Amino acid sequence: MHPTIDSLSLIEIGDSVSASCKISQGKFGMGTSSGKLLIYDDDALLSSTEMDSKIFGIVRIGENLITATTNGLHAFVSHQKWSLVIDSGCDIISASKDNILVADGSGGVIQIHPDGEVGNREVIGDITGLICSNYNEIAAISLADGSLLIIDNNAQIIHESVVSDDDTEIISCMVFREEGVLLVSRESLGMIIDDRFENRIECWHPTQGLIHTIELPSRVTAIMDTKRGAVVGCIDGKLLSLEVGNNQIEEVINFDYPISNIIEYEGGLLVSSWFQVYRINNSGDILWSFEHSGLITQMMILDNGNLVIIGESPAGSNPAPVILLDPDSIPYLPEGDEFDFEEISQGSSEFAGDLSQEEITLADAPPMAISETDDLMSALGEELEIITEEKVVEVDLLEDLSSSARAINLPPIADAGDDRTVNADEDGTAIVLLDGSRSYDPDGTIESWAWQNEKDKIIGHTPMIKVKLPSGVHTFKLQVTDNRGASTTSMVTIRIQ
Repeated sequence: MHPTIDSLSLIEIGDSVSASCKISQGKFGMGTSSGKLLIYDDDALLSSTEMDSKIFGIVRIGENLITATTNGLHAFVSHQKWSLVIDSGCDIISASKDNILVADGSGGVIQIHPDGEVGNREVIGDITGLICSNYNEIAAISLADGSLLIIDNNAQIIHESVVSDDDTEIISCMVFREEGVLLVSRESLGMIIDDRFENRIECWHPTQGLIHTIELPSRVTAIMDTKRGAVVGCIDGKLLSLEVGNNQIEEVINFDYPISNIIEYEGGLLVSSWFQVYRINNSGDILWSFEHSGLITQMMILDNGNLVIIGESPAGSNPAPVILLDPDSIPYLPEGDEFDFEEISQGSSEFAGDLSQEEITLADAPPMAISETDDLMSALGEELEIITEEKVVEVDLLEDLSSSARAINLPPIADAGDDRTVNADEDGTAIVLLDGSRSYDPDGTIESWAWQNEKDKIIGHTPMIKVKLPSGVHTFKLQVTDNRGASTTSMVTIRIQ
């Protein structure tokens, strides 16, 4: 087991955190699924504002803190500065140093100035990702079918990578480097055979377009840009380092579960994988690990150096608390894991392995006479009777061990079914059965199912549900929880053509 550290504080929100943003001087903001905007200074609550609906995103631009809800945008400084109603709602928000971009619910991208003035709006399509760069005010957009668009500050397309009609791709992560080069992870689902890598990082230059492609062993789930390239986390738990323009990749470390967040910290990394946060030095060694009560979804380093960890609890459980850590805390081994090798190696004279003088004398003595042997056998018989009486203690010990083994709970196995392609009806839609009935619990029973769509909305609580889908690519997540509270998730992708 790795060394661990203690938390600085635990913040009980009482609601699931849907968005977060670092502000300044140890302050940060969080938005909840019930529509609360919470501003904290470390663990001290500075303000709480009730919004009109779930908060999908929070960005900081200048002195303004902009929140995106189902109904529109709201800007705050020390108070609410302005509001902007967006008829089709806000799905995604991103900001550069001078502009705000919003993907609305009808496939449009809207440019908004920090004072709330609305600029251009361009209809793009079914948008799944949107990020802005501070370099020349460009932005990158990912679409549901895996297409990639790079646009300027007027929402005009300057580079485009469109997926073939008979193929399906997924864009899982995007990040801009300081010089404006975009790193985007893409996965081809193999509908057609071509020369593209199944899993890859593409490097896009703001003026030259695609400049390099790097093959990866599995799907990317987290990405962080570095001076030379990037560090990427994969769905199989691999943490990889790569350079732009170089096809060589280096495996830093391999965890047991998918990686969700990567943050650079004092020459090393802070990495989250499932319920754990790890601090890793530049040699790939784990300095400490910390276990959260929820599945870790968001992390951020505040200006004062403290780490904020946000987790998602299993369906039906109480919301997970927000944890504050000091990454420079002194690690220690949890109680029961220490082992004093020095004491064991020194030993004692009683068990040193040498014979005593009395034992040497007995060993050199002649064999015992028959009468002595009879006495010895009689004594052995008495000892055997004592041993027989002590079997009850041994049985109790075995029962205790068996009871301890039963106390260990194995998590359930979630299975959302196979990815597949379905032909649409004449109206361009198709009814699809999502089947999670192959999920099981190896040492118990599954108590609950929770199906979520791309927008993290719960759409069903049974093993199988029917959904009506339009043309395009759709992803669904199934979370199953067993009778002792453990849960796991599985993803499935459905393409309607």
